[in-house]
Amino acid sequence: MVKQSIPKGWYKKFSKTQKVEIKKHDPELFQIVSDVRTKFRKLLGKTVEIEHRGSSALGISGAGEVDLYLRVKNRKDFQVAFEKLKKEFGEPGSYYPDEPRARFNKIYKGVEFEQMLVLESAPDEYEGQLFFNYMKNKPELLKKYEAIKRKYAQVSKYKYQIEKSRFVRKILRLAKEENQR
Repeated sequence: MVKQSIPKGWYKKFSKTQKVEIKKHDPELFQIVSDVRTKFRKLLGKTVEIEHRGSSALGISGAGEVDLYLRVKNRKDFQVAFEKLKKEFGEPGSYYPDEPRARFNKIYKGVEFEQMLVLESAPDEYEGQLFFNYMKNKPELLKKYEAIKRKYAQVSKYKYQIEKSRFVRKILRLAKEENQR
């Protein structure tokens, strides 16, 4: 059984009436992401690994934002990067100092970017990479994932998050089983 790394009560923050707007994948996003990565490399230096993940990186429809993961090796590098990001973007949208983990949002060329600053050794970061790497070479699973997102976006943000998480946990079980063989 895959341990859920989502904190208890996390889903409660999502509306049970508001829907999620799903946007068709735009291949032009890859150039915008490349531009943003260049800006982050100049801002953060070489101690931060930058990875584009999420629906936009998988080439499927999604909520429309671009997820960039900014991985650091240790808490010292985290703090240095955190201060640089805070100076550039202001207060983070979310910050969990005990993990540590922080999310910064920015709109660039009309596209919302979520930058997640994380420790590379964090369990949920390992799971995020495992899910992404497993999915990117499985077109049949990408279609299922996209269909789940489309279906539950019509219900509510709450249901959308729950069903996405259910699918992710299922894929993580498969990926971990495959890795053990």
